[in-house]
Amino acid sequence: MALRFLTWFCKRGFPACVLMLLSLTVSAQQADPTHLVDHKPLMNAVWETFDQLMYKVTHKDGQTIYTPHFPESLKRLDGKTVTLKGYMVPIEPGRRHHVFLLSVLPIYQCMFCGQNGIPPMAEITMADNTKLTFGEEPITIKGTVFLNGEDENRAEIQLRGATKLAESK
Repeated sequence: MALRFLTWFCKRGFPACVLMLLSLTVSAQQADPTHLVDHKPLMNAVWETFDQLMYKVTHKDGQTIYTPHFPESLKRLDGKTVTLKGYMVPIEPGRRHHVFLLSVLPIYQCMFCGQNGIPPMAEITMADNTKLTFGEEPITIKGTVFLNGEDENRAEIQLRGATKLAESK
């Protein structure tokens, strides 16, 4: 993802992210040393398409403006139901969330610290005001894609009316 999303995340989620990371530091120090530290991203065709989001950069009155550009492959997903597996990234404080981000990398691997930029993410809004409990394991979500080119307070790529699917072992 790119800079407008980073700005949005910092405005909305950075305080929650800092609190979460601080609390996780303590538990990480007590974690089982045999636990797999380097998670592999959960990329699939949908995530690859989401990762094609681009931005048009303009300047007005001394400000840089990032306007999302959705390539045709991404536009074709708008309004379609998709299934994504990923890691929950809270954007508000708390353990249970109705709206959150889903990422191909866990929150433990800070999405702003990697060498390859920000990984693909989508804003998830659960159906029927359902709340999910934050956890470190990946979850599978099914929802309808909504491409947001207008509301700067929301992510550009969203899944609305989402449901959590049972994990197969």
